Amino acid sequence: MFVSLAIGALVAAGGVVAATPRYLAPLQDINFPSSESARNPLQWLGANGPWFAGPNIFGISPEVPKNCHVDQAAYVLRHGSRYPDKGAYEGWVSMYERFRAGNYTSRGSLSFLPNWQPVLKNPSSQIAMENPTGAKESYDLGYTLRTRYPDLYQDGDEFTVWANNYTRVLQTASMFVRGFLGYAAAQNGSIISVTSKGFPAALGDSLSPSDMCPAFQDSEGGDFKTTWDNIWVPPVQKRLQALVKGNLTLTASDVSQIPYLCGFESHITGQLSPWCDVFTDEELKQYEYSNDLRYYYGVGPGTSLPKKMMTPFLNALIGVLRVGPDVNGVKNDGSAFKLPKLLMTFLNDGQLTELVTASGVFDDQPPLSSTKKDDYRLWVGSHYVTMRGTIAFERLNCTTARSNDAYIRIRLNDAVYPVPCCQSGPGSSCPLDDYVEYVAKKYAAEGDWVTNCNVTVVKDTPTTVKGASFFTDLSSPWVKQIAPY
Repeated sequence: MFVSLAIGALVAAGGVVAATPRYLAPLQDINFPSSESARNPLQWLGANGPWFAGPNIFGISPEVPKNCHVDQAAYVLRHGSRYPDKGAYEGWVSMYERFRAGNYTSRGSLSFLPNWQPVLKNPSSQIAMENPTGAKESYDLGYTLRTRYPDLYQDGDEFTVWANNYTRVLQTASMFVRGFLGYAAAQNGSIISVTSKGFPAALGDSLSPSDMCPAFQDSEGGDFKTTWDNIWVPPVQKRLQALVKGNLTLTASDVSQIPYLCGFESHITGQLSPWCDVFTDEELKQYEYSNDLRYYYGVGPGTSLPKKMMTPFLNALIGVLRVGPDVNGVKNDGSAFKLPKLLMTFLNDGQLTELVTASGVFDDQPPLSSTKKDDYRLWVGSHYVTMRGTIAFERLNCTTARSNDAYIRIRLNDAVYPVPCCQSGPGSSCPLDDYVEYVAKKYAAEGDWVTNCNVTVVKDTPTTVKGASFFTDLSSPWVKQIAPY
């Protein structure tokens, strides 16, 4: 009886149709609890919160469109949740020392202040490394993508991923491979570490190309962010200062650090931090907007040079997808290998933002105001540059009555984002040849990469940068194959 009902459920007037997959992998890897003051404190933290599935802004189903299948996919993502860098941690220690030395009392959401201390237990081994939540995010993604794309990998095959040569990025890649391959990771998995400095021939051919671009400068939002911070921080500062009696004065820097601490302490400990009880949802959204200004005018669409950094990479990546799922490469020993049909690349937040900008999904975003928060903006860092933030390019092979055609569909933290000028395909995807042309025109319009970067040309400096030759050529000296663990 059960079998007949199941078969019947798949039969429609036009015949048998594909059932929507019912995945065992959860949509969300970790819980996002409410705090005493905010309903969603971890969802408004921009680059400082843990990964969560992006909201369906456009109302486009993430399921594969009817009469299509994914025959190749490329995921490019930031490292998973991490411990703070050295400078940030030193700032925490400075706050701790001030809070402990002051002769004051605090109440309400700040009642924990006199007893607070940084949560790192062994800073010398933790600083800048991936933390346990980051390891879980990375491992879980491996399982999720293995089951999301069962036709893109066959058991027993070699599986290679690429990563910027940066410790926490390599750690993320390692945990992903373990989640994807399980017990076979040591036998069949490998990581291609791509070094971004010290090799003139690697100019514009790494996973952090700005490292070799002398003219590159990340303003971190500059005056735009400063102007906004001078608007939203003082009222919050005044509200919180009223909770303190005595000789402790909360600075503007203290206030702007609270959401950062909320995010980091939570994904470091795996428990919601007391700092998450301090800001309201609206105050957190004001902080989120500050973070958006930081990226938009630091390395995103509001810049002149930084937004061009990852266009050569995108051009090369789309070239691989244009060839299709049977792409061959050459190993360091000269032997051939077949690129995985699921192409995984791991890097840092700046490069992810530059790539997302180059992709075109934000082409219609007007410049962000520095004096008024735009609640209807598309550019929201919390939707793509979270810890383990992700942009995915799915190659859709779709069958029509007359032909088989290929399309590109872009996803940010799993949500589908169409390219405004190219969304005529199934599920608002872009015909692959049209997207290839779009990227090529953008690349050409941006001018010569070497000239833009004001590079001092030496013997090995390329005339034209390659973007991502390391996908198909593992013999370059800045490329090294390493075991996942």
